Amino acid sequence: MATLLAPERTEDDAPVPSVNPRRSLFGLVAIVALLVIGVVSGFGWTVLAIVSLLTVVLLHEAGHFITAKLTGMKATEFFVGFGPRVWSFHRGETEYGLKALPLGGYVRIIGFTATEEVDPADEPRSYMNQAFWKRIVVSAAGSAVHFTLAIVLAFGLVWSLGQTTVDGLTIGSVATFAGGSPASAAGLAGGDTITTINGQAVRSVDAAIATLHRSVGTPLAITYRTSTGVVHHVVVTPVDGTTAMVNGHPYLTTAQAAASGGAGVIGVGGVVAATAHHSVSPWFAMKRSLSTVWELTTRTTSGLLQRFSPSGLSQLAQLDLHPSTASTPTALASRPTSIVGMVHIASDAVAQGITPFLELLIVINVAIGLLNLLPMLPLDGGHIAIAVYERIRTRRGQAHYRADISKLLPVVYAFLVLLGFLVLSSVYLDITHPIPNPFTQ
Repeated sequence: MATLLAPERTEDDAPVPSVNPRRSLFGLVAIVALLVIGVVSGFGWTVLAIVSLLTVVLLHEAGHFITAKLTGMKATEFFVGFGPRVWSFHRGETEYGLKALPLGGYVRIIGFTATEEVDPADEPRSYMNQAFWKRIVVSAAGSAVHFTLAIVLAFGLVWSLGQTTVDGLTIGSVATFAGGSPASAAGLAGGDTITTINGQAVRSVDAAIATLHRSVGTPLAITYRTSTGVVHHVVVTPVDGTTAMVNGHPYLTTAQAAASGGAGVIGVGGVVAATAHHSVSPWFAMKRSLSTVWELTTRTTSGLLQRFSPSGLSQLAQLDLHPSTASTPTALASRPTSIVGMVHIASDAVAQGITPFLELLIVINVAIGLLNLLPMLPLDGGHIAIAVYERIRTRRGQAHYRADISKLLPVVYAFLVLLGFLVLSSVYLDITHPIPNPFTQ
């Protein structure tokens, strides 16, 4: 099982009989030293972002590892990173550790494909010899962890932050029309808050203004609260704003009245939404978190389909050829983001506070979870697709059908080339034209 965009296994990933303790200790000390230097030198947010993203990877691999152990499979390696080992140790039959390139992580489960040679003594514990449901559970565990993390983070944010709602329309000032304005005649003043109009609570500033605009000559029952908390109930009749005069000038021009969808006014200006903060129940927080993750899932699915479509690939190639256009609003909204860009954005998010950072982690978890479910090797979704295909081809009472993976290699290589193009292009753009800080705009 591999996470993100790195291969499942390289020559360096092969099992080793032992690891030099001195070398392992040196590697661990070097990593800690680099983290300390990063924090001291002013790159603390970036270091924290990298550690957080690697933690997400670690949890993904832990999902594969734990489910493999629970279903009786043999996992011989559990690493974060790729390339040369910098630190590792053995516990039982598994080697745990870190590698030099923090681009993902992997768990090595024996017999993961039919082409892999497995010790006959280990055959009963190989992936390919397990029941269909076990293979599905292990393959899908990584993405399941991502979606679970996204839901848990969303639940925590909603429950801790509560819900902020519009609770009225606060008046900035009251105009004086020639002959008196309806608002001043009703006793309204700057700082007062209109809470209901005709018995309907004000939950939207735009909706409240629209009601006034379309009610020329129609009496409206208005409840408002003064800045000292005193509540008043009055009847106010909006007048035509294009004929109302303030200091000898029309309160609204004809164009303004047309743009606002009507001309009814009562003479209040500088209006803003009055908000109220409410705590929410765990049940409400769960419903909101599930709906949030579902919405992100549908949007991200659409985005992934666009990324791999001919038009999406063509747009990315155009950005590579003309990188100066990569920073335009249109390009920023559609171009893919690499691990370099994710670290950059995560650093900006951490610097802004815990809430934007957790919101970003929710998005990242959904994106990685969906990416790994694409039905192509070497991603988890490819292994799920093969397991399903083999289950369909296996006839009752017959030996388990084994798909010939070698026949898929041309398709796998083509997908890896495509994936490599997306990765390298996005890394290039993220380095040469970094995404502007989205949390200060």
